[in-house]
Amino acid sequence: MASGVKVDNTVIEKFHDFKIKKNTGYLVLGFSDDISKIVVINEGVNKVPPNASATEKNQKWAEMLDALPANDVRYAIIDIFYDTKEGSRTEIFFIAWAPDTAAIKRKMLCASSKDALKNALQGIRNHIQATCKADLDLDAIISEKVKSK
Repeated sequence: MASGVKVDNTVIEKFHDFKIKKNTGYLVLGFSDDISKIVVINEGVNKVPPNASATEKNQKWAEMLDALPANDVRYAIIDIFYDTKEGSRTEIFFIAWAPDTAAIKRKMLCASSKDALKNALQGIRNHIQATCKADLDLDAIISEKVKSK
């Protein structure tokens, strides 16, 4: 089911900058005030040098978590860095944040708009549906990725 909510062009531009330039640490997206489009709500600056360890590069995860409101829905896009036997890996994650405390109408809007957003943002293979901060435990997510490699 599609919600009819459009993806703002700024979201697509910021996502391309995120993927290519690597100056942005993460993007937090949400609905415009009139609920007609998905817009950039918050973006983190990538402050860590490229040669930093995976742990240092993942420090922006906590900052991104803080940008997710307790009572409203959001989408987030972030790189996760981890090490495997074969070497270092980086993967983009798409997070649909719909906490249990959000209004039902907002959660339904989030769910029905998610596919349109994912289709507009090409190149994301990892998706997380989160309803509480425990769903976004970085160590557990990395552990799953390392096991699957």
